[in-house]
Amino acid sequence: MDFYLRIDLNIFSFLICLLILIDTCIQAEKQFLQSKLFVALIASDLILIFLDSLQWLLDGCQGQASVAIFSAVNVISYSMAPVPTYLWTLYAGYQIYRDEKKIRKLVYPLLVPVLIHGLLALTSLSTGFLFYLDENNIYHRGRGFPLTAAICYSYLIYISIVIFRNRRLVEKRIFFPLLLFPLLPLLGSIIQIIYYGSVLVWNGIALSILIVYINIQNYRLHTDYLTGVYNRRRADYLLKNKIHSRTHGRSFSGIIIDIDNFKEINDRYGHLTGDKVLEISAELIKNSLRKDDFVARYGGDEFIVLLDIKDSSDLKKSVDRINESLNNYNLNSNFPVKLSFSMGYDVYDYSSGMSKDQFLNVNGHLKNSIFGHKKTSNFGHEKPAVIQNLSLAITVEELPRRQWSVAERLLGNSHSLSPVKLTCSYCYLSSWLY
Repeated sequence: MDFYLRIDLNIFSFLICLLILIDTCIQAEKQFLQSKLFVALIASDLILIFLDSLQWLLDGCQGQASVAIFSAVNVISYSMAPVPTYLWTLYAGYQIYRDEKKIRKLVYPLLVPVLIHGLLALTSLSTGFLFYLDENNIYHRGRGFPLTAAICYSYLIYISIVIFRNRRLVEKRIFFPLLLFPLLPLLGSIIQIIYYGSVLVWNGIALSILIVYINIQNYRLHTDYLTGVYNRRRADYLLKNKIHSRTHGRSFSGIIIDIDNFKEINDRYGHLTGDKVLEISAELIKNSLRKDDFVARYGGDEFIVLLDIKDSSDLKKSVDRINESLNNYNLNSNFPVKLSFSMGYDVYDYSSGMSKDQFLNVNGHLKNSIFGHKKTSNFGHEKPAVIQNLSLAITVEELPRRQWSVAERLLGNSHSLSPVKLTCSYCYLSSWLY
């Protein structure tokens, strides 16, 4: 392969990986295993592309220093050759199982072939098993070169089989990018075998990394892991853009949705049930809306919907569809918790000049509008108005004995309530009981 074409390809691939690495380091939540593996995958390919360029530059150069540097470059390059495919195996495995503990258990067993291959690369300086340099400091493949290809292919074949066998666990959006990742490096390695001296594997991996970045990593960055809808980061970005591009004929609507009594659900049924409530709620909201409507989990039990709707009557129809889906679910489901939502919604007034926070957040327009529509429920059943206002928590035992029967009628069987806290307005409750 022409020297200058080889260098141009490496520069192009290096810049792709470098830009992705920088963006990932800036935006990704680096404490998560997924981000660590992706960063390591990019970094390993960057190093190998750089070493490949050095090999081309130093091949055949005379002088003791050139020989020493060229030998070291080849040892490092061969030692690292299986690393990208090893890291890809771990990364793809995480995308399948979404279980950090499971993937961490695979780190060392899968690392064994990489370590053995590294020792063979180091000893090749004297044995010439994987590679050797002749008297003119020109690189040649050794008789053990097929072992390098076999180790790399083994990782790719293994994880491709795992992906296919577990396809039901993989989201449709990322299934094909995961399955197609090996194709470009495989094509590069075939060319490399046919045309001696050409090394296109690392360029193929760079392009595969770009595909993964666009279709998986960037998608994960803006998606809520538990529910599969978008996350707050993406919601804030889109909302700012919609406000910035507002015009008289181009406005939008927003809906804030709170799951009623979510804390009580977690406390009574446990966090696994709470997680299931979030998943069901997200699915109900998505299925109630149009394909192009935007749904995100904005907080713990809070969802936001952004719609390209500028008419309040159309917005109300969307809200009604959510309520209808919720009612149908509660009627037909055997799930132990009856769900109920509180919603605040409105069309954004393009002339108001409201910022994102004014329109949306804690003291914002949509948040305040929730209280106009809010109904507090006890796992799907309305509570008496006397205990809807929260200002003080008192225990059943603190009520005077003559007030017990009234509290019992309000809250049910006394045997199930005695250590439960009654959330109520103390003054209102006292005056009402007396």
